[in-house]
Amino acid sequence: MNHGWEKKRLGDVCDIYQPKTISTKDLVEGGEYDVFGANGIIGKYTSYNHEEPEVLLTCRGATCGTINVSNPKSWINGNAMVVHPTSEGLSKSYLRIALQAVDYTGVITGAAQPQITRISLSPVVIPIPPLEKQKQIVLELDKINEMLEVKRGQLKDLDMLSQSLFYEMFGEPIENPQGWETFHLRDLVKEKLSYGSGASGIPYDNKIRYIRITDIDERGNLKPEIASSPSEYNSKYMLKHGDILLARSGATVGKAFLYKKSIGPAIYAGYLIKVSIDMSILNSIYLYEFTKTAYYWNYISKSIRGAAQPNVNAQLYGNLSIPVPPLSLQNEFASKIEAIEEQKRVIESTISDLEVLLASRMDYWFND
Repeated sequence: MNHGWEKKRLGDVCDIYQPKTISTKDLVEGGEYDVFGANGIIGKYTSYNHEEPEVLLTCRGATCGTINVSNPKSWINGNAMVVHPTSEGLSKSYLRIALQAVDYTGVITGAAQPQITRISLSPVVIPIPPLEKQKQIVLELDKINEMLEVKRGQLKDLDMLSQSLFYEMFGEPIENPQGWETFHLRDLVKEKLSYGSGASGIPYDNKIRYIRITDIDERGNLKPEIASSPSEYNSKYMLKHGDILLARSGATVGKAFLYKKSIGPAIYAGYLIKVSIDMSILNSIYLYEFTKTAYYWNYISKSIRGAAQPNVNAQLYGNLSIPVPPLSLQNEFASKIEAIEEQKRVIESTISDLEVLLASRMDYWFND
């Protein structure tokens, strides 16, 4: 909305600069002062180069355009651009939010190494309302962000609760304190561990979902915003409720995903391995939570082959040893996890609503 506010170039109302950088080898463990890099605190140092908190903009790498705020008495490195208001009519707190509203598409330069320079940032124009209105905008948007942080924290707590429950009921897998019989993963499946389809992704047709490694976020959920369908369909790649997908190569090797029928019909891509377990022996929720244990990730790290392109193939996954508790105990665990997942769904719905509200209010205040 056009509020009729004055608009000015950042270079006219801010001092924009990159401070002196200290090397990571110069960081001091136990140092008194925080050191801020491109994406926040990277260590400690014996002195500081900024006494007051400053608005920082990531100016190098894949996260170019990310906004942070330094702590008082911090050392700020040069891969974080300082944007310091020089006009009395511009508050730092409002500047922080105004910079979050900027579209940096035309500001970021460099293909191999994205970067933002003082020259490319200076012409960016931001609206500057009266200070009282700036304060109102900050209070409103910060309140929404605070609620988002609370809800995201609750999600993290529930994730930790799931793992805590696993160890409480089953113990550390490497110790197997109950002495349960151990099986290789290959002996717990109904069919051979198999690679997915070599099809490419096309725009989602609302009929068949094509699940790729990049579709799975760090919490093991599908990213709805990048849903796609397969360019070719083959029924042998169709997923069934309880199937688990394991990433077999690249930076995501070891990542797991539990498929549920509520997702809808789906097939999986070639860089994933499907595990269709024998439900008469193993509960899929038990196995999925098992893939979050330190024992599992230690196995993955020892099994990785290839330096340039790390990978763990189906045979190596099949060699994974898994303690198998009584099915009744696994099912009891799964019921408790499902109850936790229901709590997560409620919180995730609230987060989604808050994100929509935040985007709407940002659009209201900053877009014509």
